[in-house]
Amino acid sequence: MTIDLSSPRLLLNEAVLDDPREFYDTLRREAPVWQVPGQDTFVVSDPSLIREAVGRTSEFSSNLVNVLYDDGTGRLVPFPIAPFGSSIHVFSTADPPLHDRHRKLVQPHLSPAAVERFAPAITAIVDEQLALLLDAGRIDAVATFSDLVPARAICEVLGLPDADVPSVLALANGTGALLDGVTDRAGMDRAATSGFELTIFVHEHVSAALAKDPAERRGLLAIFAEAIEAGTVTLREVCDMVVVFVTAGSETTASLLATAIATLAADHDRQQALRDDPSAIPQAIEELLRDDGPFQFHYRFTPTDTSLGGVQIPANSQVLLMWAAANRPSEGAPASAQPEGRAKPPHFAFGRGLHHCIGAPLARLEARISLERLLAATTLFTLDPAAPPTRRPSIFIRRHATLPIIVERS
Repeated sequence: MTIDLSSPRLLLNEAVLDDPREFYDTLRREAPVWQVPGQDTFVVSDPSLIREAVGRTSEFSSNLVNVLYDDGTGRLVPFPIAPFGSSIHVFSTADPPLHDRHRKLVQPHLSPAAVERFAPAITAIVDEQLALLLDAGRIDAVATFSDLVPARAICEVLGLPDADVPSVLALANGTGALLDGVTDRAGMDRAATSGFELTIFVHEHVSAALAKDPAERRGLLAIFAEAIEAGTVTLREVCDMVVVFVTAGSETTASLLATAIATLAADHDRQQALRDDPSAIPQAIEELLRDDGPFQFHYRFTPTDTSLGGVQIPANSQVLLMWAAANRPSEGAPASAQPEGRAKPPHFAFGRGLHHCIGAPLARLEARISLERLLAATTLFTLDPAAPPTRRPSIFIRRHATLPIIVERS
């Protein structure tokens, strides 16, 4: 692949979308803070600079002011989401002290120890979806398993009925196009409509939880309803937070599960090693997250002129903190150098700093249970040679569109 950093269309290059890792390595070596030519969009790939940026919250705001989309010529241009400082920015897109208030509300219920209470329900979900794979023998693992397990799990965690899973999937996928980058203007308008419909869907369920007796409420909706009644948060804040949970909670883990299945289906020795030693599955998940994690970056917005790594960044710029690039062991990038015999540094797959993904323990739990049950129930699963996997094009998230596999029962 030829990586031409002078091209304003590089981020939407088909080869880069298919597998961006060589592009990331080039950024690490040659342009740790890369300005997309002709635009006030900056891509940060060096781990030390990313760590610095996440600590400078007043200069690198988490407010999702704009996202990028294809203007029809292969160039990425800004699409407005909400003004800087707007109340619509909650949780992962909020800055301190608002972000701290939101996180404090949810953190105790999504810690590694706390999410273990969902293990029996998630195991049941995994087994139900796994039965479809085993019965079919040859099937699309995305449509049958990797999309549905996280969607059903996030409904369980929130306290939504399982009957709402199709709506959650459709609305989350429709809204996700806002972040893909490859979307044209008409597609952005459709995605914005999906986002509006998702907000209405969530508002109805939060309002329904508020109308219930506290003893009848379930999941995080019960926590949110109690907080609204106590005046800790507003109904609008809760609805916006639940939208984040629905979209991020389903897409992140769906990406991770499909990547794990595809990786193991293509590497039978590694698959068998994990089948023989399930205790190695958690570490295998971490390596998958490091090498080919779901989210490629998250946006930051500069409300004032600033600089990073010696590069001047004007006010009102988009800054992409490229988590996936920071995980790359690029030659010539000292921040990523791996000393012989030492443990690898923590990866960036779930972000870093104040906004480290609060749902990471849940994603890890879902992935561990899914792989444990899949490996235990099979003697082998392989990629279908008659139908290669496909990916959904996106600059934001690595996501399979289809993953046909052949499964042999144990």
